[in-house]
Amino acid sequence: MPFSSNLKRKIFTYVAIAGLVPLLIFAFQNYFFGKRAIEKLESEHMNYALKSRMLWLREWSRHTKKEFFRLGSLPTNIDQQITQDDIKALQVAAQSLFHGHSRYRSLTIYSPKWTIIRQITETPGKEVNHPSDEFKQKLKNSDELFFGPQYTTPEKNLILPLGQTIMDRTGEPLAYLVAEMDTGKSLERILGDTSDLDKSGTMYLINREGSLLYHSDPYHSAENPCSDSTLIAPTLVNGPFWTLVKRRDCSGVPVLSVSAPIPEMNWVLIIQVDKMQALKELEKYMGIGSCTALAVLLIILIISWRSASRLADPLDELARVARHISSGNHQERLPKFKDSYLNNVGEAFNSMLDTLEVNKKSMIQSISLSAVGKLSSSIVHEMRNPLSSVKINLQALGRKVKDDPAYSEMAAIALTQVKRLESMFSDLLQFSKPIELTPEEISFPQLADEAREILTQKAADKIISLEIINHLGSRRIVADKKHLLLAVINLVDNAVQWSPPESIVQIIGDPLPNQAEGFIITVKDQGPGLNEQFIEKLFQPFYTTRETGTGLGLANVKKIVEFHGGTVSATNVSTGGAQFSMIFEKRPTP
Repeated sequence: MPFSSNLKRKIFTYVAIAGLVPLLIFAFQNYFFGKRAIEKLESEHMNYALKSRMLWLREWSRHTKKEFFRLGSLPTNIDQQITQDDIKALQVAAQSLFHGHSRYRSLTIYSPKWTIIRQITETPGKEVNHPSDEFKQKLKNSDELFFGPQYTTPEKNLILPLGQTIMDRTGEPLAYLVAEMDTGKSLERILGDTSDLDKSGTMYLINREGSLLYHSDPYHSAENPCSDSTLIAPTLVNGPFWTLVKRRDCSGVPVLSVSAPIPEMNWVLIIQVDKMQALKELEKYMGIGSCTALAVLLIILIISWRSASRLADPLDELARVARHISSGNHQERLPKFKDSYLNNVGEAFNSMLDTLEVNKKSMIQSISLSAVGKLSSSIVHEMRNPLSSVKINLQALGRKVKDDPAYSEMAAIALTQVKRLESMFSDLLQFSKPIELTPEEISFPQLADEAREILTQKAADKIISLEIINHLGSRRIVADKKHLLLAVINLVDNAVQWSPPESIVQIIGDPLPNQAEGFIITVKDQGPGLNEQFIEKLFQPFYTTRETGTGLGLANVKKIVEFHGGTVSATNVSTGGAQFSMIFEKRPTP
């Protein structure tokens, strides 16, 4: 049905969203923190790799400086003149550098006037770049190994110019040694091995001006659009150092980089890895997680649909029953449901329908009784005067025929029936009149004693003892005295009528447990007791089991008690007899 379908769809949507949103949050959270953890681990790994390379670079730098310092200290002259022996010694020492830990393109010995004294090249006939004036001036002013600006050869090799001043014994320049170091070949053994990084790992060595000295990137070639200025980000050159930098290279590829300074050489060493390659393992687990999430999502959708059905189907059934009841089928009820909670709701709904049905019948009965009461009141008012006249005449006739036994008996019988009619009319008037309460504080012993005085003669005729039992003590109760007294009289009168001769009728007052103002008045007899089948009908109007009863005495008692906000009950006593209890839980309102 549309109602069920719409409701089921809404419930399914809400439950699915309620299950899906936390799932998405957990997935995002796991991805975010997993990514952070991998980036942190990658940063620690690259820092460790940087430290190990820096140790080797420092050792390489120290050894290179030591070699050139030794060359600069070979001459023994003190007259600023270099001898042939010094030149031979320098040449032999310089040639040994070609077989050392570094690789050189050329080694040239210059005079103080920058004329070539000796020149040794890796490949004979190779053209050697002559030092610039700036290089010469800086070398002249330098007391140690001097590193000039690097340049690239036509063969795409990075060349780093080195200069060492050769001093005589007096510390004056005797000659200049200028070397062209092939940084790619020299540093390959230190920086070329990136096996401890992933396959995208790359190392760059730059100076503080941002010029590239070495790289292990096989793709860094003439075809690569990245220049030195775009290849290295300023933050990697100037710091912060030892910190993971997330950026995009000049090709737009996201990379992770860490840089560290080498103060001895005024260089900066950089390690860089492809970010996607670093997160590849995470992507692998994200794939597994996605499959798991899809499976969980499918389970959530199934559970959501079943939950929607379990909630919507009973409501649909409720709507169906409501439509049937509104169409006149008042006996329609909800069936039992499998779910205990829904079944409790269904039972409560059915109980409500049963109660409404009972209340409906009770209301119809009340309306009928009200109509009967109004009619009875009208009839009683019309008949009381003629009945009084009949009673007076019967009394007069009775006195006239008192000497005739037969007529005297007939007159007595007629007068008794008139009195019975008067009693019936009185009960009818009492039942039809609306009750207006005037609550006041009264004493139970006093109330019970007044009822006993009124019925003393009637009880004495059957030798019945009326006994008052007060458990309320001196506590005063709040009620309408006139109406409550009438209710007690009706109950005691009923008890006297059903009690055998020489028995006891008790009027008992008890406090109501856990109620500060509540109390119970009980009338107990030793008669034949009550028929269990008819106990529920005892307080219905016009219901009586006596031939001479009106069926309104107990109905009036119930009416009075209910107007006080109380309840009345009738039960059998285990030792024999019956007891009627009027229970007042709260103070009545006028």
